[in-house]
Amino acid sequence: MISQVWRVNLATMLFFTLIQVVVPLIPRYALTVSASPFLIGLAVSSISLTAIFLRPVSGFLSDTWFRSKLMVTGLAFGSAAYIVLYLSTDIYQIMLGRLLEGVAVALFVPSSIASAVDQAPAGKVGETLGWRSLMIGLGFTAGPALGGLLAEAFGYTATFGMTSVMIIFLIPLVVYKEPKREKGSFSVSIKGLAERHFVVAFVSYVFYAVAWMGLLTFLSTYLKILGYGDLQIGLFVSIQAVSSLVLRIFAGRAADRNPALMTYLGLFMISFAFLLISLNQEPVKLYFDALIFGLGLGVFVPGSQTLALAHAHAGSRGFLSSIYTMGMDIGNMVGPMIFGAVIQASGSYPKSFLIAPVLTFIAALVVLVPERIGRLT
Repeated sequence: MISQVWRVNLATMLFFTLIQVVVPLIPRYALTVSASPFLIGLAVSSISLTAIFLRPVSGFLSDTWFRSKLMVTGLAFGSAAYIVLYLSTDIYQIMLGRLLEGVAVALFVPSSIASAVDQAPAGKVGETLGWRSLMIGLGFTAGPALGGLLAEAFGYTATFGMTSVMIIFLIPLVVYKEPKREKGSFSVSIKGLAERHFVVAFVSYVFYAVAWMGLLTFLSTYLKILGYGDLQIGLFVSIQAVSSLVLRIFAGRAADRNPALMTYLGLFMISFAFLLISLNQEPVKLYFDALIFGLGLGVFVPGSQTLALAHAHAGSRGFLSSIYTMGMDIGNMVGPMIFGAVIQASGSYPKSFLIAPVLTFIAALVVLVPERIGRLT
């Protein structure tokens, strides 16, 4: 019989697979309803609006209520989101579907991460989080390809309809009797925000997210200006995604012994990859840089998650998971604005790319310095 940890692992992988089935199709489907570029962009980003505002609420409920029930509710909202997309006939209905999808992500993800920590054997929090992050990575890797195949074979709306049905079948995987744990409270949750391991993990994650989202946005744009097609940036992202899976389990096991080391080691690798990208944007060299970036990410993610949550009070893990995952939402909003402002002021895309290695190097120091002076023991 499959253990509960692995049932939730499987559900998490399939949840992100189905999310990523839909994500790449949204801009193309929006074109079929004659949406303007501005409204298409708004529809794509609208998922972050509900996700970022609901994550803390979801995390707090995860600690004070039941993680399993929140994951079930998240899956139900996901199904509802894709039903709306299936029935949509204009861009505003597409936006509504994306907003509901944001609710689904906000409800499901913090409870999934917190449940991994709850169920981890003693001394194996990092390894368990490594497996959980591997499942998420597999979902991100497989989803877009599956979505493309389904859309090619059946069309956009049929793909949305099938996704709304498939996500409901994940519910039995996340229905389980939760282990006894100390329930959370508002004071416990707020106190957890000041815990030094969480603070350095969160701050370094935000620096990374700002760097990556800014770089990805304008690297894609710059390659198009240079005359390269969608294939080049697609290969860059795919190589990075696949290579990031290689070291996650090993890094998770190592993070059980020293999560800070794995966090800053991964960030230094990412910073080096970003430096190479900023110096040369030739596609063939970018693929090598993507490989280094992916390997660094595979070390960084389990280390950072373990650093953030291994010392967390049992009654604050859901809330802290929700705040931690908001780091990418912050990066998604702030990164492109910073890089865009630099490009606007300097007139140079490559100059803006230099921001990325600087930010990730600073992120590594945010973890390295406290660790070296004994503040993270």
